[in-house]
Amino acid sequence: MQEDVMTENLRTELARMQAENARLRRLCDEQQSELKRLSNSERRFRHLYNETPVMLHSIDRNGLLLDVSNHWSEVLGYSRDEVVGRRSSDFLTSESRRYALEEVLPEFFRTGSCRNVEYQVISKSGGIIEVLLSASAERDAAGEIVRSLAVMTDVTEWKKAKQALKDNEARFRMIVETSQEAIVAADCHGRLTYINRQFADMLGREVPEVIGHPFLEFVDEALHDETAARQKSREHGVAEHYETIFVRKDGSKVWASVSAKPIHDGKGVFGGSFAMISDVTRRKQTAEEIEVLHTHLSARALEMETANEELEAFNYTVSHDLRRPLTAINGYSQIILELFGGNLDPQCRDYVQEILNGSIKMNHLIDTLLNFSRRYCGTLQRETVDVTGLAEEILAELRLSDPQRRISCLVEPAMTAQADSQLLRVVLDNLLGNAWKYSAKKEQSCIEIGVDRSQGKDVFFIRDNGAGFDMSKAAQLFKPFQRLHDADDFKGTGIGLASVQRVIQRHGGQIWAEAQPGEGATFFFTLGDQQNHNGGQAC
Repeated sequence: MQEDVMTENLRTELARMQAENARLRRLCDEQQSELKRLSNSERRFRHLYNETPVMLHSIDRNGLLLDVSNHWSEVLGYSRDEVVGRRSSDFLTSESRRYALEEVLPEFFRTGSCRNVEYQVISKSGGIIEVLLSASAERDAAGEIVRSLAVMTDVTEWKKAKQALKDNEARFRMIVETSQEAIVAADCHGRLTYINRQFADMLGREVPEVIGHPFLEFVDEALHDETAARQKSREHGVAEHYETIFVRKDGSKVWASVSAKPIHDGKGVFGGSFAMISDVTRRKQTAEEIEVLHTHLSARALEMETANEELEAFNYTVSHDLRRPLTAINGYSQIILELFGGNLDPQCRDYVQEILNGSIKMNHLIDTLLNFSRRYCGTLQRETVDVTGLAEEILAELRLSDPQRRISCLVEPAMTAQADSQLLRVVLDNLLGNAWKYSAKKEQSCIEIGVDRSQGKDVFFIRDNGAGFDMSKAAQLFKPFQRLHDADDFKGTGIGLASVQRVIQRHGGQIWAEAQPGEGATFFFTLGDQQNHNGGQAC
């Protein structure tokens, strides 16, 4: 009986143990299956970690590299064996290393993450790579950080592009800020969003006083509506150039030339306008001054025309109204002398002779006045004149008039000039005639004519060793009827040098003289610029 009970207990225990063994076998199979799954997951993770085309690395609590991805190795040029076990900060530049050790890592181990940290990483070749690093921490059961997973993105090209953009922006801003033109931008409501220093100066204000204000606020009230209409046209894509008036802070006004164009975004939506502005106040003032001068010149031209008409009337009066009674005086004086001269008292006959001489002299003066007023009117006809030949011809005529005269004449060869030949003859006739006349009292006279080219232009001169004159009286030389010598010593009307000066001035030249009393005189003259004076008219 007792044995049967024991056998039953053994059977029961055996069955329980068999059941337990079966459960343990199932549990073992499940664990093996889980281990296999985990092993496959780890292989997939390891493959993903190594083969993903981004730079990945892991560090432990001490900052030592536990692993790096294949792409990390490729970019920096290190093998995995060269970096695992080293500090991640060893591969940073000194400035980035200081930043990592003092700021980034302490904060990471406190919070367990960091985002977009800018580092400079040194490759094996020594190159510097700009990266952005983001990392998250892996914690143990107690919540302590045991390792991290970090992702680095190569932003070297992006940083270069960003710096280039920054440099371009700086250059653009420098160009805009130093531009002599005022430059402004306004939003779609016409409020100024940008101005350069030049525009603020144009308004006599500081930049903060203008930014944010409507453009129309600074436009003269008289042109407010017109400018507003132009601004409105910008919404429809109209670009234009126009002039307006700005009111400065002190109330003064500035004329400005505005070149404006609309600004649209990528979708064609109107976003405002851009304009370049020039201060044209001085140009406007100059235009007004020119208009005033033009008015004055027109009035002066009218005065000149009137004066010419009066001169013509004077010439007519002199040549007809004055000459007619003078002719009668001359004629009757001659008749009296011829018919009754023998019967006249000698003193009376002398008086009549003086009347006749006076009428002859007056008639000569009238001819001189008419020649002076008429000779130099009309068009100046420049041509190449043989000055040497002309001077020799005039001197030959003077020699014929006084063949007994002891005189030497020096004429520089091959002298030419661009001048009106007839008027130039008047100049040489008078100057050589004066040299001949005022050197007549010298036992041996000398006259020289030449040209000095040392000053970059032709300066003609006529020199004599005659009476000369006092330079303190030189201002009277070229005034009509002004004479520096007594008429009894040297005959003349005093009109010759005035005629010479007028001819020289018509040619655009100058005339002057140097002299010493008793030691002769030298007259210098130029004939001006052909292009500026050819064909001019004067009376």
